[in-house]
Amino acid sequence: MPKAKEKTDVKKIVITIDMGASKIKAIVQEYPEGKPIVLLLDSEVADVAKASIKSIQQEGSPESRAWVGIGDEYYALGELARRRFGGISQLKELKYELAVPKICGAFWLVKEKLNLGNDIAAYLSVLLPPGEVQDKEQLQVRLKDAFRGFDTPAGKMRVKMLRYDAASEGSGIFFHRRRSLGNNMPASMYVMLGYRNASIFTFRSGSIGAGITSNFGMSWLVNNFTSKTSGLSPDNPNIIEVLVEAGVSCDPLVMQKLSRKRKHDEIQLDGESMSKALLLARDEYWRAIVRWLRSKMDEDIEELVFCGGTADYIRPEIDAYFQKKGIKVSWHGNIFIPDEISSSIGNRMADIWAFHQHMIIQFDKLTGYTRSEVVPLTKSVEGSLNNLDEEVKRKYNFTLCERPSTFIAVNENV
Repeated sequence: MPKAKEKTDVKKIVITIDMGASKIKAIVQEYPEGKPIVLLLDSEVADVAKASIKSIQQEGSPESRAWVGIGDEYYALGELARRRFGGISQLKELKYELAVPKICGAFWLVKEKLNLGNDIAAYLSVLLPPGEVQDKEQLQVRLKDAFRGFDTPAGKMRVKMLRYDAASEGSGIFFHRRRSLGNNMPASMYVMLGYRNASIFTFRSGSIGAGITSNFGMSWLVNNFTSKTSGLSPDNPNIIEVLVEAGVSCDPLVMQKLSRKRKHDEIQLDGESMSKALLLARDEYWRAIVRWLRSKMDEDIEELVFCGGTADYIRPEIDAYFQKKGIKVSWHGNIFIPDEISSSIGNRMADIWAFHQHMIIQFDKLTGYTRSEVVPLTKSVEGSLNNLDEEVKRKYNFTLCERPSTFIAVNENV
């Protein structure tokens, strides 16, 4: 009698994805005891013909050659989309509309990075702008259909969703603060400033208000800045890096990096004119943000909680303005981000890192798993956190651990 084939074990993973407009950020680990790793993929997408996929080289890092095929539609992602096919970030599209190929691409990266098979079982969590969370069920339906089988450079992949959750951007920061402060949480407005948009939601008297999303992301500043200059396109991928490096003073020497001139004196003049344009654009940007926030902020709001990489860019102006108004400002929930998680982009990882840690404990509750190295977070511990040895922080993910019994269901309306 022929021997029956043994079934290949399907690995279980926990993956949390932030559908950023400048970077797709994901944190993934094998469940339950895998080490979390960060996956970063540029946000560009290009729809292509199946024939175009055949000519793509298989060498190089996975991030530089990512593509997926879903049904009859094929998509190049990230660097490949931008470099080879003229892909763009498509900022005017809703994030959830582009989410399916991006999420499928993230699963292919997971397979490559963790050396998994083509069949994966996943606890999947996604962060979306507050204005798009109402579409989470539609996204789930689309994902289930795609996960039945999608093409990748490694062949057809299948994903079994063990659980799916979608929450508002800023939710990671919120859950972290709620665990830390408990009943002492003040009436707060959570402000997520990203590349494409700015989003807010409020918390008061134990309940969360409806989220609001606007177009006041970093792209608003970039478009304003390039409109004041000659020869610059907002699609230039180097602009953001230069603007950040130029700092509050909008350093003319740094701004010279964006010049397309060849003569030294012309480059110098470009740097000076770009610096002046950026100083004005920056001033107009933070004033637009503040004006929008004040129009949405009720009088009982005691604290503003800012998060997102763009928030850091205008932090000096934000701090100065609200200090004059007597309104407390908190930045990124004071979350500790291990070096291996920050991945050189720092506080841009705070929200997704906090949300990932929150979901890990949610899944522990769901599966009944008892984690051996969980250190409760208390106010006294949080206050002395900066004095802890860095190795201890990394070992225990110290700022984000909590007793499972205190976690809030992620399906709250955030």
